[in-house]
Amino acid sequence: MKKRILILIICVLTLTGCTNLNNKNIDELIDIILLDKSNLKNKVFDGYSYYIPKGLKLTNKDEYNMSLLDEYNNTYYFYIDIISYYNQEKLDYKINDKAYFSKKIEYQNKEGYLEINKIQNTDKYFIEYMYNYGKMEAYVDKNNLNSAIINMSSILKSIEFNRTVLESLIGNNVLNYKEDVYDVMKPKGSTATKNTYLEYEEKYGVYEGYGNNDNREDTIEIKED
Repeated sequence: MKKRILILIICVLTLTGCTNLNNKNIDELIDIILLDKSNLKNKVFDGYSYYIPKGLKLTNKDEYNMSLLDEYNNTYYFYIDIISYYNQEKLDYKINDKAYFSKKIEYQNKEGYLEINKIQNTDKYFIEYMYNYGKMEAYVDKNNLNSAIINMSSILKSIEFNRTVLESLIGNNVLNYKEDVYDVMKPKGSTATKNTYLEYEEKYGVYEGYGNNDNREDTIEIKED
């Protein structure tokens, strides 16, 4: 009986916490999640690791490009820019006054931006969230904006790099990057369309394999305490 009561209390607290976050505005969500000092990890690869919250599924991974699916069937495109991290490049972002939401982000010696634009002639909003040398993009309905921001914030803040491993990989020319591949980190704004990633795939071939669950790169699952 005591065990059942404890489980019920945990469930209620979890649901209450999620409800409270979903009732916050976007600025408040960013503050709450990015300033949180938790350090969860459940995905570890060569040179970096990060945390995928419960309710999200990693559907495909190709080197430093990933796609994830949330409980509302929204796809998040996720890219980690290890070259910018390696070179410690600074962000150059200007507030977009025409966007639904636009903000430059600076927390805990990390920087980025969040820009949201309403896509013309649709009911969708295009989210571009760059932080901590990672970027996520998604097209979502307005009522899914908060949940998407919560998920993206949790993932991006959790990115942790292993510089020693990356120096070894980059120094041995294992990674063959084109200079203009970094354009993916720049904001697309209101000019974005749902073909953005299809066009990028045709040009670079980095998103080949979306739609299947064949994650060919080894993943170490870390169990939470």
